[in-house]
Amino acid sequence: MEKYFVLLGANKLLFGQVVHLRELGYKVIVVAWNDHPDITGDMFLQLDVKDAKAIIARLEELGLKDKVRGALSSIDLAAPTVNAINRWCGNKTMPEKFDKVLSKEEMRDAWMKAGVFNRISKMDNEYSLEEIYETSQRMKLICKPNVAASSRGITILEKGQTREALQEALDKAKETSFDGRCLIEEFVEGEEFTVDMLGDAYGNVNCYSSSIQHHSLYALKNHVTVIHHWNSRKYDDETWVRIANFGIACYKALGLHSMFGHLEIIMKEDGTFTPLEMGARSSGFICSHTVWKASGHDYLGDYVRMLHGEAIEPGNYMNGSDASMWFGYDIPSHSHSVKATDITKFLDPQITVLYENHDGLKVGVDYGDYINDGDRDKFGYAILCGPRDVMTYESVQESNEKFLDKFLGRCNSLIDSTQCRVARGG
Repeated sequence: MEKYFVLLGANKLLFGQVVHLRELGYKVIVVAWNDHPDITGDMFLQLDVKDAKAIIARLEELGLKDKVRGALSSIDLAAPTVNAINRWCGNKTMPEKFDKVLSKEEMRDAWMKAGVFNRISKMDNEYSLEEIYETSQRMKLICKPNVAASSRGITILEKGQTREALQEALDKAKETSFDGRCLIEEFVEGEEFTVDMLGDAYGNVNCYSSSIQHHSLYALKNHVTVIHHWNSRKYDDETWVRIANFGIACYKALGLHSMFGHLEIIMKEDGTFTPLEMGARSSGFICSHTVWKASGHDYLGDYVRMLHGEAIEPGNYMNGSDASMWFGYDIPSHSHSVKATDITKFLDPQITVLYENHDGLKVGVDYGDYINDGDRDKFGYAILCGPRDVMTYESVQESNEKFLDKFLGRCNSLIDSTQCRVARGG
């Protein structure tokens, strides 16, 4: 009998999930509101991913009640729908409180109670504008929506802001938030990481891998991640295990189980960690490719098996021999492209390209700035895997410089890229 898996969302970054679900023996039903979705899977349903009742009703109309074996999504706002479909299938499901989207306020409160949250944080109704102003004269702040997607509505506020600038940031965040509320927090600086976990119905949680986030140099006043690097050699094995243990503590503090956990944290200069936010989901090729290659364990496959009742091995899969990378093109602002090429032409031969999309690399284009996370894939990306000692951030950036030199015409054929960088003062 044919078996199906429901994928909520049709962004092209989800193509890896379609491919791997097919490898696991499933036909993929893609659900999205788009008139022209980037991916359609084996069946496409044009419905709102937040409308669980309508989606389940349509699946029943199609006679798929006994053929659909589960659901997943990379969209925070679709997590309740994933839970509803998995419940309808008879699968293991998240606790009922995840039948709505968990807000940043709820995460903060749970982490405070567990003792893992360690920065100043106030909701907009807990702070007067004058109190925010006084705080902003002493420290850098960040204002962000309570319930939103990607990096939309976030403003990083340098120390010494005017009352008018603070009010503008508050209004922007509240307008973006689905509940009309926002948080004002101490802006903590340090290394940013993602922590990718999976828990089962029996209390087991495993940290499969963790990535260092590297930001765009051209994203205006926002921090937009253009490179995720899993299993980097930048930190020793002990540090990666500490990250895993901290991530698992944050996962458990939210009361989550039977789902992915995609956590963002910061490591401060003193080596301590603070959590930013966590989604009850995984994302794009992270779910299907990068975490698998860095950990040596099939992240998406284990999720499917967990839904059907299997247990997860507790602990972590950190510090394997291979690294992986989500590489997004970071094109300098106000630059003009002159030559067709891409980064894969300049990588170390030991690095494997698992998937690549270069649709946004056009000749004769004037490139602008990143604005938010939704812009990351508009230029293109490459999903990479290689030996941990070979695929370092520095080696990939060296390849990236060679790509940019050719793509933007920064060098001519008579001088090599090293000489070109010296000539530019780089």
